Amino acid sequence: EHKTRTTLKTKTHKGEGSNELRFEDEADKEQVYLHAQKDLDLLTENNRTEVIRNDSHLTVGSSSFSHVKGSTHHTIDGEKREQTGKDHSFNVTGTLHLKAGTAWLSDSGTELHIKAGQKAVIEAGAEITLKAGGSFVKIDPSGVAMGGASIKMNAGGAAGKGSGQKVQVPEMPGLVTAAGGVVEPVALAEVGQRADAQPEAQIRALREGKALTSICQAEENASGDGGVDV
Repeated sequence: EHKTRTTLKTKTHKGEGSNELRFEDEADKEQVYLHAQKDLDLLTENNRTEVIRNDSHLTVGSSSFSHVKGSTHHTIDGEKREQTGKDHSFNVTGTLHLKAGTAWLSDSGTELHIKAGQKAVIEAGAEITLKAGGSFVKIDPSGVAMGGASIKMNAGGAAGKGSGQKVQVPEMPGLVTAAGGVVEPVALAEVGQRADAQPEAQIRALREGKALTSICQAEENASGDGGVDV
């Protein structure tokens, strides 16, 4: 029936399902199809390059985790759209720079709270307006204009307060070992930031299947087979 199709398909042991690698070589219908009945683990020891000459579609049924230990560079020649169904946390430990070529328009349904530890500067080339209800303060080259039911100076009262930020840190992704296994997500802190971290020993122990606790690695067992006494 499928003379142009080559398929490598295995059957699940003691269960229903299969893993499959399929090649379709009919002209204008060429396809490489890969199906994993459960997990698919990929490990690249050096660089990975991927070029997609048309569209790319990705659907994740549950959660997605990624961790880039160096830098990430994204260049988008067209437009970018994002939608978050719930909260969105954005945490920058250094300096945040934002530049809009034409306009920066923001709309908050309930509250906008901006807080600076030492200094806050709002600068405009032509006009600044603060407006609440029927009152306003307008600053432009002609001067400062204030309007409202009444203008109060040093008349007591207190400044309003904002809710403050409550940024959430991301969770870490799982790792694929050289042996093909998957390590569950670990704590957010980098191993290099921990006072007692030994990254080289951790990687070596992971590949050799040895424990890292001080008791278990105290000495090898007498048999000399590379195991440890617990």
